This record gives sequence, structure tokens and C-alpha cells, in this order.
Amino acid sequence: MRSRRALAWPLALVAALAAAAAGYAQSPPPLDDLGPRWMLTLGAQADEHGANSALGTFNVRAGTRTWLTLVSGTSESPSDRADIEADALAIALDHRFDKVGFALEAERWGDSGSLETQDLSASVYFDRERWRVGFGYEQRDIEIPFTVTGPLGNTFRRTVDIGADGISFTARVSLAERWRMYLGLKEYDYERNLAVLPRIASLNWLSASTLTLANSFVDYDRWLSVERTFGRASLLNVRVATDRSAIDDSKLDTIEGSVLFPVGRRLDLEVSLGNGRSDFFDAGVYGGLLLVIYGR
Repeated sequence: MRSRRALAWPLALVAALAAAAAGYAQSPPPLDDLGPRWMLTLGAQADEHGANSALGTFNVRAGTRTWLTLVSGTSESPSDRADIEADALAIALDHRFDKVGFALEAERWGDSGSLETQDLSASVYFDRERWRVGFGYEQRDIEIPFTVTGPLGNTFRRTVDIGADGISFTARVSLAERWRMYLGLKEYDYERNLAVLPRIASLNWLSASTLTLANSFVDYDRWLSVERTFGRASLLNVRVATDRSAIDDSKLDTIEGSVLFPVGRRLDLEVSLGNGRSDFFDAGVYGGLLLVIYGR
């Protein structure tokens, strides 16, 4: 979701959060006297097949060692795919001690007529000068509404409830003065066989776009990114990822590049462009913009 105001904050991960309109609790800027007191990010992305997303994230200090984050957004998958217009709302808390910190996040995402998810997650991270590692746990409650027709032609509305547990690992390593590497691993365990659920074939289209991937039925997620800073203002990030659907084991491979640069005294702009390749779906090209506003 690294700039002249907060070089240690992975804004490329915020862009990924905007792309998915959901996801992982991100670490706010460092808690020092030189950093911003609040940050507002406004992002939008779209792919060549008509999927799009928009997201706003507001980070504010709630003490000398605590950040609060509020996220609101929307994402849309076209009618010839999953046919979902979903809203997202999340709140997160990040508290740091000297070398250890933790984050808590609650999120609701979905379309009341197609798919709704409620997620609770917690993570702990260990921070040092040249590296950082984190471990997380996530609990998902998924609801899929559907309609059945009885023998007399009457229709009935039903809901399938699914639970899932996720575990994650993240790491950051400083390779040189201006180079950093990030990696992440996440796996989910679903309590039911997804292949037999109603509407699951159409909902599997969510796994074909990075814009809705975080709320799809993912078996695992693997990603690696490398970033390079230029002076005190600009940042280049390249990210590769592999995800597998828990429904049919299809894989989605993506590669994305982003550039962050200043456009004003307290404004930064990030431009991103990526490409996805799936076993069964033509994921295609996607891109987006992210505006970062800093406050004191």
C-alpha cells in the first residue's frame, strides 16, 4: 500500500489495497516528530475488461505510538464476469512498541445480492533497522445468497455461509542504501468444498482480476517486490505475484510497476501499470493512479 515525507512506508502496498478494495492491514508511517500527523490516499484502478475500483484511506495518529486507519471504497466486476458491484469499509489500528508492534483490522466487503464477506485479522511484526518480519491471522465469514425454484414454480431465497481461516507472513529487507525487497505469503483454509456451492462458477471470475482478487476465493497468495528510491522524492517499485483459486486450482500471475513522485508541497502521486495472466481467464492489462495528501 517511501516518499519524501515517510520513506519507510510501503505505499506500493497501499496501491495494492486500492486495487483490491480490501486486504491487509498496512503499517502507517514511522512515529517520529518529522513524519506526517495524518495521511489521506485516494486511488482508482481499472482493467481492460471493465473491472474497476476506487478507494480512500485515511491514517491519523492516535498517540505517540498508535495509528488509526479508515478505509472506504467500491469495486465493480462487469456483467459478463462475476457481475458484482461491491462496497468496502474497514477500520484498522496499529500500535508500536520499541521493536515490536501489532495491528488489528475489521473489514466488510460485498454486494448484498451476490457476495458478502466479513473479515477480522490480527498481526504482529518485529522491526529492526535493516529488516522487518510479520505474522498474521485472518478469519473470514462469507455469505452467498442464491435463489431456488420449487416444484410448483415458487422461488425461495437462501444463503450459504462459509467460514475460512487465513495465515500470513510478510518481510522487508534493506538490500542497499536505496534498495529494498518485500515478500508476502498468505494461505486460506475453507471449511466447505467450494466447488459445489451455488453461483460459485460466476464468482470465480473475481480471481481473474487483481482489482477484486483480495475478496475472491483464493487458496494462496505469493508476492515479491523490489523498490528503488531516487533522491528524496521519487520511488520505483516492481511487484510480481502468483495466486491460486480455491475453486478450480487456476493460477493468476501478475507483474506490476509503479512510480511515486511529488506533485506539490504536501502531495505525492503514484502511477501504476500491470499485467495479469491466468490459466483459464484472459486477465489482461490494468492500471491506476494514487494521490497521497500529507498533513501535520
